[in-house]
Amino acid sequence: MHTLFGSIRRVLTTVLLASSLVSLAAHAQEPVKLTLWFTDSRAQYKTWLEKSAAEFRKTNPNVSFEIVQMSPNDAYIKWPASIAAGNQPDITWMFFAFSAWVNDIPGGALAPMDDVINALGKDKFHPDGLSAWRYKDKYLGVPYTRQPFYLFWRKDKFAEAGLSAPKTWDDIINAAKVLHKPEKGQYGIAIAGKNDWTVRQNFELVLYSNGGHLLTKDGKAAFDNDVGRKAIDIYTELFKYTPPGSLNAAYAEVNRSFATGTSAMAISLPVALSQFHDANPGKAGQVGALIPSDAGLAMTMQNNKGWSIFEKSKHQAEAKKFVQFLYETDQYARGLEASALGGLALYDDKQAVEMYFDRVGSVKAYPDVVKTLLSNHSGYYSGIDWYGQNPKGGLVGSKGIVERNLNMHLAKKQDTAQTAQAIQRELKEIFD
Repeated sequence: MHTLFGSIRRVLTTVLLASSLVSLAAHAQEPVKLTLWFTDSRAQYKTWLEKSAAEFRKTNPNVSFEIVQMSPNDAYIKWPASIAAGNQPDITWMFFAFSAWVNDIPGGALAPMDDVINALGKDKFHPDGLSAWRYKDKYLGVPYTRQPFYLFWRKDKFAEAGLSAPKTWDDIINAAKVLHKPEKGQYGIAIAGKNDWTVRQNFELVLYSNGGHLLTKDGKAAFDNDVGRKAIDIYTELFKYTPPGSLNAAYAEVNRSFATGTSAMAISLPVALSQFHDANPGKAGQVGALIPSDAGLAMTMQNNKGWSIFEKSKHQAEAKKFVQFLYETDQYARGLEASALGGLALYDDKQAVEMYFDRVGSVKAYPDVVKTLLSNHSGYYSGIDWYGQNPKGGLVGSKGIVERNLNMHLAKKQDTAQTAQAIQRELKEIFD
């Protein structure tokens, strides 16, 4: 009898176990759709992500993706709007300066990414790049790349004009005057004038390199002073030597003007070098990069971008798994390649970086410039400055404080003093 009952028990146990495994397998294969926002509108990024998603699906066939691409300016509006509507994405490409602001919007909490960072190896991230994401005892995102602004200049055009390699903003202004020949379709420099993020970040290279700031170390408005006003004047003087229509010029127009040889200099991300090389493969070595300064400083505008996941995501586990997948060697190399030098690695995967450099012609054509770009991690970002991560930082960009006032100044609607005062007043409304 005991043997009979024992047999029945074993059969029932086997049936129940098999049933549980079938149930678990069915659950594991339930369809999951991840919505991913990529907040940069350059087409190559979406192509890269679509390929990465397809690779991920080979081992995770139940996961599908909706990849939505938008400009940074649109993201500033759509992040809070989606949170208010309760339909934020699962994953977003995030700028570190906006992460605390987004996180503290009611309903907008970002999921802690500490587990992903630890799985990838905390010591493999650049320490400054990683610490920038720390807020309220959690990492709001996983750092991916940094984006520093530099002054790019044509060595050949400087040599033809008898100009020495520039070091200061006075050197840059003088060179812009000498090389500005509008009657020949040649212009001294390409910088942004349009009311968007590019003019702000172009301008911040001038501001930070001369020791200026938007905020104090304790988070008070600090712009309306001699250094801030001088930065406005330098930018205004340089703007005299830009191509026609520069009041409407932004990132794409600045890079295009430099790549086509229309402008002898440009303030931009390192992608300007990549685009110049693509358009002028026979001019290898003829571009230099520097952070000009009248104060002997090597400080620039430096962004830090990475991956964040909203806490309200119903699929956090799958979302985190995909983010971690993007740091696998081949995937990380492809991500860097898509940036075309627009993003420099914050994750130390030497093999991925070597693969990336091997695929990008501009790296081989400009080894001295690439060495300069890789050597400097020093910089600030508006709203963060040297104050640090804070929930109000994102408002500086989302409200367009710097770019709107600079655009008005360049359009001659307000003078230097009025512009400095307006920026200071609006910063005080946020921080003081």
